Amino acid sequence: MTAPIDLLLHGGGADASGEAGLQAFLSGAGGQQAFAVTPPAELQQAYGAWRNRFLAHHGSGAIPAHALEHYTGQLLALLQQWLESPQWQGLQQALSREPAAALRLRFQHTPPWLERLPWELLPLQRPIWRLADPDPALSPVGPVSGVRHRQPRLLLLVGEESGLSLQAEIDRLDQLWRQGRIRLTALRGSACNPSAIRQALADQAGWDGLLFLGHSDADAQAGGRLHLGDGSWLTAQALETDLRQAAGAGLALVLLSSCSGLDLARSAVGAGIHWAVCFREPVPCAAAAQAFCSLLESLEGGASLEQAVAAARRQLEHSGPASTHLLLSLVGASQAAPLQLPLRRRRQLVLRLAHSQPRQAMAAAVAVAIALAAEVVPWNPISQGLLDHRLRLQREWRQLTGQLGPTTSPLPVLLLEPRRAYPALGVAPLPDQKHLSREALLRTLQRIQPQAVPRIGLDAVLDQPAIEPAATSELAALIRRQNRAELFAGYYGTGSDGAMAGALSRPLPLLQQAGLRAYDLAVGTPPCAATAPCQRPVPLQLLQPIDAGSFAQHLSRAPERYLPADAVLDWSLPWNTLIRRIQPGELSGLRAPVLLVGSDGQLDPQRPDLFDPPAAIQPALEALGLPSSSIPGALVQAVLAQSLNLGHWLRPASLAGTTALASGLGVLLAAGHPRRRRQLLLLALITLAAIPLAFQWAVGSAILIPLTLPMAALWATTLLRRA
Repeated sequence: MTAPIDLLLHGGGADASGEAGLQAFLSGAGGQQAFAVTPPAELQQAYGAWRNRFLAHHGSGAIPAHALEHYTGQLLALLQQWLESPQWQGLQQALSREPAAALRLRFQHTPPWLERLPWELLPLQRPIWRLADPDPALSPVGPVSGVRHRQPRLLLLVGEESGLSLQAEIDRLDQLWRQGRIRLTALRGSACNPSAIRQALADQAGWDGLLFLGHSDADAQAGGRLHLGDGSWLTAQALETDLRQAAGAGLALVLLSSCSGLDLARSAVGAGIHWAVCFREPVPCAAAAQAFCSLLESLEGGASLEQAVAAARRQLEHSGPASTHLLLSLVGASQAAPLQLPLRRRRQLVLRLAHSQPRQAMAAAVAVAIALAAEVVPWNPISQGLLDHRLRLQREWRQLTGQLGPTTSPLPVLLLEPRRAYPALGVAPLPDQKHLSREALLRTLQRIQPQAVPRIGLDAVLDQPAIEPAATSELAALIRRQNRAELFAGYYGTGSDGAMAGALSRPLPLLQQAGLRAYDLAVGTPPCAATAPCQRPVPLQLLQPIDAGSFAQHLSRAPERYLPADAVLDWSLPWNTLIRRIQPGELSGLRAPVLLVGSDGQLDPQRPDLFDPPAAIQPALEALGLPSSSIPGALVQAVLAQSLNLGHWLRPASLAGTTALASGLGVLLAAGHPRRRRQLLLLALITLAAIPLAFQWAVGSAILIPLTLPMAALWATTLLRRA
């Protein structure tokens, strides 16, 4: 907390013109300084004019409210104008250096009217209250904690009630007592007498607050006077020893809902009580009642005393009797700790939760709405970018912790480049070729014995009758002779972006009659736009399932499994160990249950069979001898097939659900820990713990817990609460 700025105004001097002057002593984090100031005569006259009209308006009603408001504005303007004059340059510089520091005022030997000015209404954008230190002749008391965990103990003194209506304040306290929030002892009527008050103040259990409702009066010599319920008057001077004893037992607050209480407030703080709230002038009963109830409401909500007084002042300004907000003051000791109504922790949490602020609900609603939209359209660029980044970090987490993931025998993949010669196959390059060479497929199958590799998947669409007719006929004859356990190619399903999407792209009838089967080449991604060329996004989270009609499912060794829609492929696995790229020269000696034959993707420039690779697989692509800028479709089919073989993919938790839970945690955190520094510490700890836990959960249990939006919702709903 920033150290406050203390301003002491000391009277008794005169300036060069003979007018009464003041010495101002300033102390704070920037050091100490002293300078002379002279109150303008117009300010004293404005105060006198305002006070006379204030009393007339609230007494006989002779002055209308709008006229009183005019004098109120004039008084505040003159006070502000005085503090903006060059006399106050030292204070102005200190306030500028410390924009977050509170301003505390102390008055010594100054004219009474000067101390009764509404200093608290200066537009300095900082808390302002008054200081009155304990009598130095008395032994100091120990510090009183600003926040207590016990049930608050309040002593209520109800003074002489003639002409007053105090029932609203009393009912409010009774309600708190019935709800079990406070322990209340009330002295009312004849029971409110000096002897009973002294006996109550001597209670060894101590009090948290002393509340007075009724009439009081200024008395500079005796420290102010209270008009008690039995009709007698009691001065603060007569109660000094009793107040001192109560302060030593923990009494930290005196709340005076009465007139002209500034002398009483100073006396209470002088006796060792840390805080006092009062009205400096005679005040209407309605204003005192409204301020009292507002103070209680704010304190119940967990606000500090300083915040509660400021809130009561604002309420009086907006809806209270005219100009009464000028009179409410907070007086404290220089060593007083910030005070909150001493509620038990559990009840304080419940109350603060009940007073959660609309901006928190709005932030939570916006975050959950964004999460719902992202779940409905998971292929939006932001979600895909975040998921790509998440999988890259997950790969680093695997490497850091040595958890490389499940393993299985690598899937052999042969990638043929149409524009390259393959001496091992006896195939010459075809520079203008826009399809996978059937001659190359024929030579490949000739070099693999059916017993060595019983199942072969051809990542090719063999639906064009005019291309290589001789090789097509030879390929059909070879398929019949070899009679493999399974030989299949692909076709463009209805969700594909191929030129012949649908059943028309199935292999030629000649090849099908020879025994070639065909399955959907879709990989669960949205189709490319009609414009060309297009390199498609890699499947991170599937839009459609990979099931029995899919090419990748038949390529796998797990016919009973399928990849559900919304599954996230775990690109963080070391795919260079799960996929084995072979060369044509290795075909004769190959022994494997299945082989995938495909192209490098560089077929049709308008529709290349290429995908944007996720960041997590780029090192594996380099290990497989492929460029890191793109990934061929055949390799995507291999990743899908191996995911089925491993039975491993990531199951994303509900983004909307986790965001809602994180928002709720933020609301709970803000209610349970009102101090900003504690909130920031807990938020940092939760975030630092959530990140590795989420990565470990994904690696160990294959459950993908969202992080970015839930963490943003947690921070927003926590930090958006004020007070």
